[in-house]
Amino acid sequence: ARGLYGGEAPHETIEEAAAAYIAEMRQVQPEGPYMVGGFSGGGITAYEIAHQLEAMGETVALVVMLDTPLPQRRPLTRRDRMILQWYAAKEKGPLYPLIWAKNRIVWEFEKRRRLQQGTGSPAAPGEAAFHNTEIEAAFYRAIARYTVKPWAGHLVLYRPPLLGTWRVSGGQWVSSERAYVLHDNDWGQFVPQVDVHEVPGDHDSMVLEPNVRVLAGEMRDAIETAEARARGHGAVVAFPDVHAAE
Repeated sequence: ARGLYGGEAPHETIEEAAAAYIAEMRQVQPEGPYMVGGFSGGGITAYEIAHQLEAMGETVALVVMLDTPLPQRRPLTRRDRMILQWYAAKEKGPLYPLIWAKNRIVWEFEKRRRLQQGTGSPAAPGEAAFHNTEIEAAFYRAIARYTVKPWAGHLVLYRPPLLGTWRVSGGQWVSSERAYVLHDNDWGQFVPQVDVHEVPGDHDSMVLEPNVRVLAGEMRDAIETAEARARGHGAVVAFPDVHAAE
């Protein structure tokens, strides 16, 4: 990500980051078809790259997401929020209202800190300038203003097994992050063709040994299928990873 090292400012929008990645990709391969993908928040950037490439008249043979959530997850209904409060009150007892108020204040301050985070102070002499905090803050600002557009192409999502913490209305589950647990990470509302593959591990360990071997095999099949469709045209695979977007 731009600004991770050195003194450059981070990208402030997903669109700006995607355009920069495309410029780098075209230094390797000037024309498509292309395959793009990203891990976690990087998948959002890959999604925007695909849109921009198509707008340029290029062909995108495949978009791969490694457990990428929507930039803005669908909000919990009022009824489901009340159910979660009931679960918490049942677990923590009569002091829960005070605990909730304290946690809410901490959450508000942390949210403002992330949104207002600046570029940080220069590194000390002999110390590498590594601006992970600034990149994270810029990414949160970028996804907050990003509008997801429909995608008619081929999207493959790899994700770990679904884990629900609380059961709410309609038989739905909510995760420990207070987000609805959905088979396709909710991308289906924008992409008609979402091919979902469950792989071992959790959000972080799915890309580490030994789980990554399963993921690599699954991805190899998807890439070979996409290459077969685009045979004779060549393809480049680029995986942006903003990381720190967790």
